[in-house]
Amino acid sequence: MKTRATDSQSAGFISPVRREVTVAFSLIEVLVVVALLSFIIIGLVAMFSQTQRAYKLGTTQVDVLEAGRAVTDIMTRDFSQMAPAYQPNFGLAGAINFRMTLHDAVPLLQELPGNPGNPRTNLLQDVFFLSKENQRWKGIGYTVFDPATGLWPAGGVGTLYRYETNAYVGQPLWQVYSSFTNVWYTNLNVTRLLDGVVHFRVRAYDTNGVWVDRLKGSASSGTNVYVDYKPSLILDEPYSFSFYSNAVPGSVEIELGILEERTLERAKSISDANIRSNFLAQQAGKVHLFRWRVPVRNVDPLAYQ
Repeated sequence: MKTRATDSQSAGFISPVRREVTVAFSLIEVLVVVALLSFIIIGLVAMFSQTQRAYKLGTTQVDVLEAGRAVTDIMTRDFSQMAPAYQPNFGLAGAINFRMTLHDAVPLLQELPGNPGNPRTNLLQDVFFLSKENQRWKGIGYTVFDPATGLWPAGGVGTLYRYETNAYVGQPLWQVYSSFTNVWYTNLNVTRLLDGVVHFRVRAYDTNGVWVDRLKGSASSGTNVYVDYKPSLILDEPYSFSFYSNAVPGSVEIELGILEERTLERAKSISDANIRSNFLAQQAGKVHLFRWRVPVRNVDPLAYQ
């Protein structure tokens, strides 16, 4: 403890009564120091919290993007090898070269951040097509369903599966598609690819890059493409379209929406399908959307003349 000499000591006199004056911090000074330290600690805590949040967000995005890229690579390779079977779309000798079917489930609508009143419509489809490896035909399909029930997902989110089977010599190719339609019940020849899928849509385009829709493909258009619409679905999307004979799409556009893992776990914890759908309707910012175009190498230009 520091002391200050008295006036008598500084003047060289020795006083019989020695007085010492103690020098210390005042209460105001202590309060100021405590306040400054509090601001510094609060700032450091906020900085570390923000850093941890950014790290977790970056890790989550890296995981989703990595899974999305892996699936896009698989789909790009499969769709590019699509091939026409040059068989009719009926009878025991028929074959479906390419077919898309829209799920009957109610589409998941998600409000976009900063754009209220204009929700994004998430669709789920089943896609099947034929490809040829040397002299052997293969049937490849992609579908989204709930692994717990084996049916189309209720509540807006499901798991993406890949189906593949080989057609043995002499087997009618229509049987390959028929086995794909029963994949939910048999669970055969399927591989689990990706969880947390809320949107999976495939659009077919002709050789000029025009979307095959109500006008381009129909039963009376003279092309080997059949498009079916359901008026009950208030969507500008076909319920299904099929390519047969020498027709396959010139290219396909694939859209894939993947939910972040943390949000997916929260959605799984909701048992009621309607409540889960309402929850996901507010999670558009937690969905990572992939979109890419795949040209088909084995397209027959005569199919579009």
